[in-house]
Amino acid sequence: MAWRFLKAGRGMLAQVALALLVSVIPMGALRADPARISDLLHTGELFDVLQQEGLAYGDDLMQEIMGAPGDALWEREVSDIHDPAALRPHYDALLAEGLAQADQPAIEAWLTSDLGQRMIGLEISARRALLDPSVEDAALWAAEEADAKGDPRLAAVRGIIEAGDLIEPNVMGGLNANLSFYRAMAEGGAFPYEVTETDMLADVAAQEPEIRADVTHWIEGYLFMAYSPLSLEEMTQIAEFSASKPGQDLMRAQFEAFDVVYEESSAALGAALARRLIGQEL
Repeated sequence: MAWRFLKAGRGMLAQVALALLVSVIPMGALRADPARISDLLHTGELFDVLQQEGLAYGDDLMQEIMGAPGDALWEREVSDIHDPAALRPHYDALLAEGLAQADQPAIEAWLTSDLGQRMIGLEISARRALLDPSVEDAALWAAEEADAKGDPRLAAVRGIIEAGDLIEPNVMGGLNANLSFYRAMAEGGAFPYEVTETDMLADVAAQEPEIRADVTHWIEGYLFMAYSPLSLEEMTQIAEFSASKPGQDLMRAQFEAFDVVYEESSAALGAALARRLIGQEL
Protein backbone atom coordinates (compact mmCIF):
# COMPACT_ATOMS: atom_id res chain seq x y z
CA MET A 1 0.00 0.00 0.00
CA ALA A 2 1.29 3.43 -0.84
CA TRP A 3 0.41 6.71 0.75
CA ARG A 4 0.68 10.39 -0.02
CA PHE A 5 2.32 12.39 2.74
CA LEU A 6 0.33 15.33 4.09
CA LYS A 7 1.50 18.73 2.93
CA ALA A 8 0.04 21.69 4.77
CA GLY A 9 -0.84 24.75 2.74
CA ARG A 10 -0.66 22.96 -0.60
CA GLY A 11 -3.80 20.89 -0.34
CA MET A 12 -2.52 18.25 2.05
CA LEU A 13 -2.56 14.89 0.35
CA ALA A 14 -2.72 11.73 2.31
CA GLN A 15 -2.84 8.00 2.00
CA VAL A 16 -3.21 6.47 -1.39
CA ALA A 17 -4.01 3.08 -2.80
CA LEU A 18 -4.40 -0.32 -1.28
CA ALA A 19 -2.73 -3.11 -3.21
CA LEU A 20 -4.30 -6.43 -2.32
CA LEU A 21 -4.09 -9.45 -4.54
CA VAL A 22 -5.42 -12.96 -4.17
CA SER A 23 -3.00 -15.72 -3.27
CA VAL A 24 -3.10 -19.46 -3.68
CA ILE A 25 -1.46 -19.91 -0.27
CA PRO A 26 -3.83 -21.78 2.09
CA MET A 27 -5.15 -19.51 4.82
CA GLY A 28 -4.21 -21.99 7.52
CA ALA A 29 -0.56 -21.85 6.50
CA LEU A 30 -0.19 -18.34 7.89
CA ARG A 31 -0.27 -16.95 11.40
CA ALA A 32 -1.87 -13.57 11.98
CA ASP A 33 0.75 -10.93 12.81
CA PRO A 34 0.21 -7.16 12.40
CA ALA A 35 3.97 -6.55 12.45
CA ARG A 36 4.39 -8.96 9.55
CA ILE A 37 1.60 -7.21 7.66
CA SER A 38 3.39 -3.89 8.16
CA ASP A 39 6.61 -5.39 6.85
CA LEU A 40 4.86 -6.94 3.85
CA LEU A 41 3.60 -3.46 3.00
CA HIS A 42 7.25 -2.25 2.96
CA THR A 43 6.37 0.30 5.63
CA GLY A 44 10.03 0.96 6.43
CA GLU A 45 10.77 1.98 2.85
CA LEU A 46 7.64 4.10 2.75
CA PHE A 47 8.54 6.04 5.89
CA ASP A 48 11.95 6.76 4.41
CA VAL A 49 10.24 8.31 1.38
CA LEU A 50 7.85 10.22 3.62
CA GLN A 51 10.80 11.76 5.43
CA GLN A 52 12.22 12.96 2.13
CA GLU A 53 8.84 14.43 1.21
CA GLY A 54 8.70 16.15 4.58
CA LEU A 55 12.12 17.71 4.02
CA ALA A 56 11.09 18.98 0.60
CA TYR A 57 7.94 20.49 2.03
CA GLY A 58 9.85 22.07 4.91
CA ASP A 59 12.01 23.84 2.34
CA ASP A 60 8.87 24.94 0.46
CA LEU A 61 7.53 26.45 3.68
CA MET A 62 10.67 28.46 4.23
CA GLN A 63 10.64 29.73 0.65
CA GLU A 64 6.97 30.67 0.82
CA ILE A 65 6.85 32.22 4.30
CA MET A 66 10.40 33.40 4.93
CA GLY A 67 11.38 34.09 1.34
CA ALA A 68 14.58 32.05 1.60
CA PRO A 69 15.66 28.41 1.88
CA GLY A 70 15.77 26.84 5.33
CA ASP A 71 19.12 26.66 7.07
CA ALA A 72 20.80 23.53 8.42
CA LEU A 73 19.07 23.89 11.79
CA TRP A 74 15.65 24.03 10.16
CA GLU A 75 16.44 21.07 7.95
CA ARG A 76 17.52 19.04 10.96
CA GLU A 77 14.36 19.98 12.87
CA VAL A 78 12.11 19.01 9.97
CA SER A 79 14.04 15.77 9.50
CA ASP A 80 13.59 14.92 13.18
CA ILE A 81 9.85 15.58 13.00
CA HIS A 82 9.58 13.07 10.17
CA ASP A 83 12.15 10.61 11.50
CA PRO A 84 10.94 7.07 10.72
CA ALA A 85 12.42 5.83 14.00
CA ALA A 86 10.09 8.22 15.83
CA LEU A 87 6.98 7.83 13.70
CA ARG A 88 6.85 4.17 12.77
CA PRO A 89 6.51 2.60 16.26
CA HIS A 90 3.39 4.67 16.91
CA TYR A 91 2.04 3.88 13.46
CA ASP A 92 2.64 0.15 13.90
CA ALA A 93 0.91 0.17 17.29
CA LEU A 94 -2.11 1.94 15.82
CA LEU A 95 -2.14 -0.40 12.82
CA ALA A 96 -2.13 -3.45 15.10
CA GLU A 97 -5.02 -1.98 17.06
CA GLY A 98 -6.95 -1.32 13.87
CA LEU A 99 -6.36 -4.85 12.60
CA ALA A 100 -7.49 -6.52 15.83
CA GLN A 101 -10.84 -7.55 14.37
CA ALA A 102 -9.65 -8.05 10.78
CA ASP A 103 -9.01 -11.33 8.97
CA GLN A 104 -5.26 -11.06 9.33
CA PRO A 105 -4.42 -14.49 7.87
CA ALA A 106 -6.36 -13.57 4.72
CA ILE A 107 -4.56 -10.24 4.49
CA GLU A 108 -1.19 -11.94 4.90
CA ALA A 109 -2.10 -14.46 2.21
CA TRP A 110 -2.86 -11.71 -0.29
CA LEU A 111 0.20 -9.68 0.55
CA THR A 112 2.56 -12.65 0.28
CA SER A 113 1.44 -13.50 -3.24
CA ASP A 114 4.01 -12.88 -5.98
CA LEU A 115 1.82 -10.34 -7.71
CA GLY A 116 0.96 -8.63 -4.43
CA GLN A 117 4.61 -8.09 -3.58
CA ARG A 118 5.36 -6.96 -7.11
CA MET A 119 2.62 -4.38 -6.83
CA ILE A 120 3.86 -3.07 -3.51
CA GLY A 121 7.30 -2.72 -5.04
CA LEU A 122 5.89 -0.76 -7.97
CA GLU A 123 4.06 1.58 -5.62
CA ILE A 124 7.14 2.28 -3.51
CA SER A 125 9.32 2.78 -6.57
CA ALA A 126 6.85 5.22 -8.09
CA ARG A 127 6.52 7.09 -4.82
CA ARG A 128 10.27 7.45 -4.61
CA ALA A 129 10.47 8.62 -8.23
CA LEU A 130 7.85 11.30 -7.52
CA LEU A 131 10.27 12.97 -5.11
CA ASP A 132 11.62 14.58 -8.29
CA PRO A 133 9.20 17.44 -9.11
CA SER A 134 9.77 16.97 -12.84
CA VAL A 135 8.76 13.31 -12.58
CA GLU A 136 5.69 14.24 -10.56
CA ASP A 137 4.68 16.84 -13.18
CA ALA A 138 5.17 14.28 -15.95
CA ALA A 139 3.07 11.68 -14.12
CA LEU A 140 0.19 14.10 -13.63
CA TRP A 141 0.39 15.24 -17.23
CA ALA A 142 0.40 11.61 -18.45
CA ALA A 143 -2.84 10.94 -16.59
CA GLU A 144 -4.42 14.08 -18.04
CA GLU A 145 -3.39 13.00 -21.52
CA ALA A 146 -4.78 9.51 -20.90
CA ASP A 147 -8.05 11.07 -19.80
CA ALA A 148 -8.27 13.11 -23.00
CA LYS A 149 -7.69 9.96 -25.07
CA GLY A 150 -10.12 7.80 -23.13
CA ASP A 151 -7.32 5.40 -22.17
CA PRO A 152 -8.78 2.18 -20.68
CA ARG A 153 -5.83 1.97 -18.29
CA LEU A 154 -6.85 5.22 -16.65
CA ALA A 155 -10.40 3.89 -16.45
CA ALA A 156 -8.98 0.84 -14.64
CA VAL A 157 -7.10 3.11 -12.23
CA ARG A 158 -10.31 5.01 -11.55
CA GLY A 159 -12.01 1.70 -10.91
CA ILE A 160 -9.44 0.95 -8.22
CA ILE A 161 -9.91 4.39 -6.69
CA GLU A 162 -13.69 3.93 -6.60
CA ALA A 163 -13.53 0.37 -5.27
CA GLY A 164 -11.17 1.39 -2.50
CA ASP A 165 -13.00 4.65 -1.72
CA LEU A 166 -9.64 6.40 -1.77
CA ILE A 167 -10.68 10.01 -2.23
CA GLU A 168 -12.86 10.81 0.77
CA PRO A 169 -10.49 9.51 3.50
CA ASN A 170 -7.63 11.38 1.85
CA VAL A 171 -9.63 14.59 1.81
CA MET A 172 -10.66 14.22 5.45
CA GLY A 173 -7.10 13.35 6.45
CA GLY A 174 -5.83 16.42 4.65
CA LEU A 175 -8.36 18.68 6.33
CA ASN A 176 -7.61 17.26 9.79
CA ALA A 177 -3.86 17.59 9.35
CA ASN A 178 -4.23 21.15 8.03
CA LEU A 179 -6.26 21.98 11.12
CA SER A 180 -3.56 20.50 13.37
CA PHE A 181 -0.93 22.58 11.59
CA TYR A 182 -3.06 25.72 11.89
CA ARG A 183 -3.77 25.17 15.58
CA ALA A 184 -0.09 24.68 16.35
CA MET A 185 0.77 27.88 14.51
CA ALA A 186 -1.87 29.81 16.49
CA GLU A 187 -0.84 28.30 19.81
CA GLY A 188 2.76 29.18 19.04
CA GLY A 189 1.87 32.85 18.59
CA ALA A 190 2.66 32.94 14.88
CA PHE A 191 -0.20 35.29 14.02
CA PRO A 192 -0.19 38.98 14.96
CA TYR A 193 -3.93 38.81 15.69
CA GLU A 194 -6.31 36.50 17.50
CA VAL A 195 -7.35 33.41 15.59
CA THR A 196 -10.25 31.56 17.17
CA GLU A 197 -11.17 27.90 16.76
CA THR A 198 -14.16 29.04 14.71
CA ASP A 199 -11.85 30.99 12.41
CA MET A 200 -9.58 28.01 11.93
CA LEU A 201 -12.43 25.61 11.24
CA ALA A 202 -13.90 27.99 8.68
CA ASP A 203 -10.58 28.55 6.94
CA VAL A 204 -9.80 24.84 6.76
CA ALA A 205 -13.30 23.99 5.54
CA ALA A 206 -12.86 26.53 2.75
CA GLN A 207 -9.85 24.53 1.54
CA GLU A 208 -11.94 21.42 0.92
CA PRO A 209 -12.64 21.92 -2.81
CA GLU A 210 -8.97 22.57 -3.58
CA ILE A 211 -7.81 19.65 -1.46
CA ARG A 212 -10.34 17.34 -3.13
CA ALA A 213 -9.18 18.41 -6.59
CA ASP A 214 -5.50 18.00 -5.63
CA VAL A 215 -6.12 14.59 -4.05
CA THR A 216 -8.00 13.30 -7.08
CA HIS A 217 -5.46 14.65 -9.55
CA TRP A 218 -2.47 13.31 -7.62
CA ILE A 219 -3.89 9.86 -6.90
CA GLU A 220 -4.81 9.33 -10.55
CA GLY A 221 -1.38 10.42 -11.76
CA TYR A 222 0.47 8.41 -9.14
CA LEU A 223 -1.44 5.17 -9.65
CA PHE A 224 -1.43 5.53 -13.44
CA MET A 225 2.35 5.70 -13.24
CA ALA A 226 2.80 3.03 -10.55
CA TYR A 227 0.61 0.43 -12.24
CA SER A 228 1.84 1.00 -15.79
CA PRO A 229 3.62 -2.40 -15.94
CA LEU A 230 0.45 -4.27 -14.93
CA SER A 231 -2.19 -5.71 -17.23
CA LEU A 232 -5.80 -4.59 -17.26
CA GLU A 233 -6.74 -7.96 -15.80
CA GLU A 234 -4.35 -7.45 -12.90
CA MET A 235 -5.75 -3.99 -12.23
CA THR A 236 -9.24 -5.44 -12.26
CA GLN A 237 -8.11 -7.87 -9.56
CA ILE A 238 -6.88 -4.95 -7.49
CA ALA A 239 -10.25 -3.27 -7.73
CA GLU A 240 -12.08 -6.45 -6.79
CA PHE A 241 -9.99 -7.18 -3.74
CA SER A 242 -9.75 -3.57 -2.65
CA ALA A 243 -13.52 -3.76 -2.31
CA SER A 244 -13.40 -7.03 -0.33
CA LYS A 245 -13.90 -7.08 3.42
CA PRO A 246 -10.26 -7.99 4.26
CA GLY A 247 -9.11 -5.28 1.87
CA GLN A 248 -11.43 -2.72 3.39
CA ASP A 249 -10.36 -3.73 6.92
CA LEU A 250 -6.69 -3.26 6.06
CA MET A 251 -7.29 0.03 4.32
CA ARG A 252 -9.34 1.39 7.20
CA ALA A 253 -6.65 0.38 9.72
CA GLN A 254 -3.98 2.09 7.65
CA PHE A 255 -5.99 5.26 7.14
CA GLU A 256 -6.72 5.54 10.84
CA ALA A 257 -3.09 4.93 11.84
CA PHE A 258 -1.67 7.37 9.31
CA ASP A 259 -4.26 10.02 10.17
CA VAL A 260 -3.07 10.12 13.78
CA VAL A 261 0.62 10.14 12.83
CA TYR A 262 0.08 12.84 10.19
CA GLU A 263 -1.89 15.06 12.53
CA GLU A 264 0.87 14.83 15.13
CA SER A 265 3.68 15.50 12.65
CA SER A 266 1.70 18.36 11.09
CA ALA A 267 1.22 19.91 14.53
CA ALA A 268 4.94 19.52 15.26
CA LEU A 269 5.80 21.22 11.97
CA GLY A 270 3.38 24.06 12.68
CA ALA A 271 4.88 24.57 16.13
CA ALA A 272 8.40 24.58 14.68
CA LEU A 273 7.45 27.16 12.09
CA ALA A 274 5.79 29.33 14.74
CA ARG A 275 9.00 29.31 16.77
CA ARG A 276 10.90 30.40 13.68
CA LEU A 277 8.51 33.26 13.03
CA ILE A 278 8.60 34.43 16.65
CA GLY A 279 12.38 34.21 16.69
CA GLN A 280 12.62 36.29 13.52
CA GLU A 281 10.40 38.98 15.03
CA LEU A 282 12.59 39.09 18.15
